[in-house]
Amino acid sequence: MKKTTLLLTAAAGLAYVVMSSNSGGPAAAGANYTGAKGSVGSCSGCHTGSTAPTMSIRVDSVGGVQVTKYVAGMTYTVTVTGTHTINTKFGFQYAAVTGVGAAQVQAGTFGTSLPAQTAKRTVSSISIIEQTSAITGTTSGGSTTFSKSFTWTAPAAGAGDVKMYLTVNAVNGNGNDDGSDHSANTIVTLPMRPATTAVAEIANKIGLNAYPNPTSTILNIETAGNGNYTAHVIDMAGRIVNITNLTATNGAASINTASWTPGTYRVVVSGNGTSETATVVKQ
Repeated sequence: MKKTTLLLTAAAGLAYVVMSSNSGGPAAAGANYTGAKGSVGSCSGCHTGSTAPTMSIRVDSVGGVQVTKYVAGMTYTVTVTGTHTINTKFGFQYAAVTGVGAAQVQAGTFGTSLPAQTAKRTVSSISIIEQTSAITGTTSGGSTTFSKSFTWTAPAAGAGDVKMYLTVNAVNGNGNDDGSDHSANTIVTLPMRPATTAVAEIANKIGLNAYPNPTSTILNIETAGNGNYTAHVIDMAGRIVNITNLTATNGAASINTASWTPGTYRVVVSGNGTSETATVVKQ
């Protein structure tokens, strides 16, 4: 009887340690549940609720413009989101890699400033962003949502497609899996955007005027007509440092340049089969 009691006590203690370490982030205990290289499986094996969370990965360039391709060496804001219709607390793991299977390697680097209740940890040479404690979501319209944003600098040219993995665990916060906790995964693939040849200038013009020049915060764009355009900002080394979608109303639009490094840039504005370039100095 004493041995049985001791075994039960030890098992309960182990379960408590496992639950506690997972609430503080599985990677803190060396566990990767993202699905990337080194993953030990899915959290859904332990969290078996009937309602799975929904989730998303959004990647934005400067100015909050969502992208579906990355530019080598450019810094982006990554936002991970999870929503559940029952539970109000969340855990998550996020990873960005290139390659396939056991040959996957870390893709790019994460910024050193991370949002509250998150940390960067390494498992099998892959950097994982995860929670450090259970995240309480915001409830609205019958669902509860959490969202965390952090910066990510894309890998160098030649890295290939980047796969971003996200696991979200929606829990009731009582420290036990009593049947309502549930986990799910998603993957987003970002191909590399072609180099400056993708925005080569063409003969047709759109009557571009960019001012003030030099600029410090806002660059105003005037075109000969209305419509939707894309502005590619290229530094003197030929690197695309910013991509902004523009909607010209009465021939006018603007680009926020506050985060640009001082220097000289080419701003290539294209759309509707036309393109024109302006040289702009950022103070």
